[in-house]
Amino acid sequence: MLFCITLLIFSVSAYSQSDSIPSTSNPNDSLVLTNEYIADHKKRFNVKLEVGNDIATFEIKENDLDLYLKPNLNLRYALVFSYKFLSIRIGVRPKISDEDKELKGGSDTFRFRIQALFDYWNHVLEYNIDKGFYLANTNEIMNSNSDIRIQFPELSSNILFGSSSYKFNENYSMRAIQSQTEIQTKSAGSFMPGIGYVFYSLSGTDVIKDIDGEIVYRDYYSEYQGFNLSLLLGYYYTFVLKKNWYINAYGVPSFGFDFYQTKNMSPEGTNTTHFNDTFVSLNYGFGGGYNGDKFFFGIDFKNRFTNEKFSSNRVKISPSKNQFNVFFGYRFKTPKTVSAPVDYMENKIPILKDD
Repeated sequence: MLFCITLLIFSVSAYSQSDSIPSTSNPNDSLVLTNEYIADHKKRFNVKLEVGNDIATFEIKENDLDLYLKPNLNLRYALVFSYKFLSIRIGVRPKISDEDKELKGGSDTFRFRIQALFDYWNHVLEYNIDKGFYLANTNEIMNSNSDIRIQFPELSSNILFGSSSYKFNENYSMRAIQSQTEIQTKSAGSFMPGIGYVFYSLSGTDVIKDIDGEIVYRDYYSEYQGFNLSLLLGYYYTFVLKKNWYINAYGVPSFGFDFYQTKNMSPEGTNTTHFNDTFVSLNYGFGGGYNGDKFFFGIDFKNRFTNEKFSSNRVKISPSKNQFNVFFGYRFKTPKTVSAPVDYMENKIPILKDD
């Protein structure tokens, strides 16, 4: 509720500002118009708070049962720091109540994302670690109405996401949506092809805590590892409204290959098998917000459709359904502790500098 009230205060404040975007010779004090479509704001230091439900769940088929595993998290919090081409996102773990921990177990999580946004290229690399899962469909499998879930306290997942994409339309600003280091001043869109890749592993399925609180060590269990590579064919558009308000939307069809292995453990030993699949998917989303001279905030929704086949040989990674992300941030004059290392990288690697 407090968060919603804060957004409402920001909204009233934003409407009271002038339509025009100020211009000055000092880039740390105001926006600079690069052209009639984009206002450059890369030399300010952006700090953004994000709240969302982008939690990866896993689907595993064992003994003809579909197991839906998820960490004991409902929301994720993160701080995002952006300056020039560099944007860094650090996840903040919310506290789990004692009651919820008793019902679903504990979860340790870590998320780190680094993003490099240039005039035409957009590169993203994100690493997620989660330990401690529970069986979300316990009642269905156990035919029970209990609030207690079967838990996998040692189950650990490691996922490395990455993508690189290229923007064709110079009048479209990906920075205005991703890092808010620019402002889209007139409506524009762009075709953005690219590649995406994911490395993933899942281990620790050998220990279970049942609904009676007993720890069970399994003699037969599996571990999973995989890598998938996909071709992305995205289109993005930002519709600019009055007084820095905007609506954005995108669709990204993709085609890819998934290479994975399953290690089946038993008292007789370990049996490792290798597989590969093809898949077609569609990622799409939309959102909106306010991108002003100092304050910015907004909300995004996204979803994914895929034709990935599911069998006992593999594990599926699924994002939360009806995924959303709410954010708000503020632009500061850049401190030297931030500008110095980034400027040093630009001097040592000239390709990082924008024209």
